Amino acid sequence: MKKILPVLAVFFLLAAMLANPIVSVKAAAHGLLLWYEHILPALLPFSILSDILIHSNACFVVSEVLYVLIHPFLPCSRQGTFPVAAGFLFGFPMGSRICAQMVCSGQLDASEADCLFPFCNNISPIFIISFIVHDTLGNDGLLAVTLLCLYIPAWLVGYCLLRSQHASEKKIPAAGLKINFSIIDAGIMNSFEMMCKLGGYIMLFSIITELIQTLCPGSMAVLGLAAPLEITNGITLLQSSALNPRMKYAGILALTAFGGLCSMAQTYSMVYPAGLSMKKYIRIRLLLACVSGICAYLLYPFF
Repeated sequence: MKKILPVLAVFFLLAAMLANPIVSVKAAAHGLLLWYEHILPALLPFSILSDILIHSNACFVVSEVLYVLIHPFLPCSRQGTFPVAAGFLFGFPMGSRICAQMVCSGQLDASEADCLFPFCNNISPIFIISFIVHDTLGNDGLLAVTLLCLYIPAWLVGYCLLRSQHASEKKIPAAGLKINFSIIDAGIMNSFEMMCKLGGYIMLFSIITELIQTLCPGSMAVLGLAAPLEITNGITLLQSSALNPRMKYAGILALTAFGGLCSMAQTYSMVYPAGLSMKKYIRIRLLLACVSGICAYLLYPFF
């Protein structure tokens, strides 16, 4: 039965696309445009540079500096500071990708990576500041509380996870630095492959979201079914819904902390070569969604 359901879902999606070709084409174009204009330029440079740092072993040098800044607040190893910093600063899915890469290259212990990637695989501050706070909410006064509601719960969860496995942490020796054009070329190609995967997932989930809106026009079922699928479209749907401003804000932050089902699929494509636990990741993201949503609901009247 578990194998039949995905096949039926694919056939149902294909039938819906054939029945609504104009809607499907427009949704695919919208998803690809979103990927091209926002995701590709924002993530590709960071992805190439991080790939070069990892495979040249230069990430060990960066980690030595980051360790001094991060370790007093988060009990991770020296190697673990690099994916933590990248995950919080560069944005999703860099946290999960770097964890998986470092595990596969023997630079990070798998048990620590299992604790790191669920909480450091976050939406970037640039996306939060520009798209959520400024463009969608239209209230820059909510910036501070928004960042606190999203990042403080993630930090607390990460602290607890790392403390629970700290005793079994393994010290991994740093390797010598090496840099050449083969590493640079590989970093570029690997990063473009990752970006193509992200673009494909965004396109597919944009089609599904648009089809749900077409099949259920003006229905509250759209919020329940379509909003959790893809974060950008979901935030727009929540903001344009009939919910009161307080509920909209709580829902937007909960969805941002969760990441959406599209992000789950993208994350799985990043981490499955390293064998990291997606079940643990989903549980933690659901927990973060609940905590961020509740904090946003309680704090909204004060800002």
